[in-house]
Amino acid sequence: MHKIFISYSRKDIDFVRKLAGDLEKAEYDVWWDLTDLRGGDDWPRVIPAAIAESQSVIVVLSPNSVVSDWVEKEYTQALSLRRKIIPIMFARSDIPFALNTINYVDFTSHDDYVASFNNLLTALGFTGERPVVVPPMTLPMMLRKYAIPIGIAVLILLAILSTFVFRPPPPETSTPTSTPTTPVVIFTDTATVSPTVSLTVSVTPTITETTTPRSTFTPSATKETFPRLRHCVNSLYASAINVRSGPSTIYAPMGEPLLVGECLYFSARNEEETWLQVASDQVDPAFDQYMGGWIYRELLGLGITGPIDLPAVTLTSTPTPSDTPTITPTFTRTPTLTPSNTPTLTPADTAPPTPTETTLPTPTETLGPITTPAN
Repeated sequence: MHKIFISYSRKDIDFVRKLAGDLEKAEYDVWWDLTDLRGGDDWPRVIPAAIAESQSVIVVLSPNSVVSDWVEKEYTQALSLRRKIIPIMFARSDIPFALNTINYVDFTSHDDYVASFNNLLTALGFTGERPVVVPPMTLPMMLRKYAIPIGIAVLILLAILSTFVFRPPPPETSTPTSTPTTPVVIFTDTATVSPTVSLTVSVTPTITETTTPRSTFTPSATKETFPRLRHCVNSLYASAINVRSGPSTIYAPMGEPLLVGECLYFSARNEEETWLQVASDQVDPAFDQYMGGWIYRELLGLGITGPIDLPAVTLTSTPTPSDTPTITPTFTRTPTLTPSNTPTLTPADTAPPTPTETTLPTPTETLGPITTPAN
């Protein structure tokens, strides 16, 4: 039975538990420390022995595992024993230097777990009938599944709350009052001024152009015809490698991964002689997708020793401007005064009716400084 060793961080244990269970459905013998270590076991002895007995080693990459010393020791041991290593990207993170030439299986999209798992079986060389697996239940999936019951429960709760919050007040009970024998009414005109301040916000966009330098690289000009050297791709730990768009792993890959054993022509090198540039006139048209790309020298076999008889290419940086608009809002406050007149009737024991005018003091409004929020 094909044995698989899983190297991971304990913080990603929920994902590893499901992955190990699905691999066991495919009849793989899976070793991971939570189930295969017993109390009293000597970890520094048992774990290297488990790696040595495995045919494949799966490394679960995440921000937790790339900083784990134990994970680094485990895949370093697997590399020294020349075991087949399959990295899987569980959460976006940097790829360790020792594994950056090996293609990984992408598991970052949890909605596509089934497709990612089938890609992993392909990388393992699985040829039997594929097991039926289900994606892990995430919070968005749970919300979509139970959206209708949750919505009905919320509507019922709102209906119950509305009966208490919006209950109308009880009607007032009128009390009879005695009426004087000779009523005299004095009319009093009282003017009540109610100030109302309204805030008007005016947004004036201000476009500010800023230039952000972006580095592009241009090889040094030459009129000489570059010689060509033929080398073949060789790797002990992977079946395919990446051809980079520049002489470093920070550059994006070009075209499809290049299979180990393929031979190409090279026309230049970088100044450190650590990367070789693919020539533009390949014999096989299938290699046209790699023209101008770069391959790490150590991946071209053990026969390359000493200086490389190819011209060096010097890379120069060229800034590329980009326009970024910046919007600056301007706020203006406008006060509005709304007067209202309210007549008041006051009974008195004097006759005849005499109009009396009472004037309230005019309110004075004080406005604070106009505030312009910072961008």
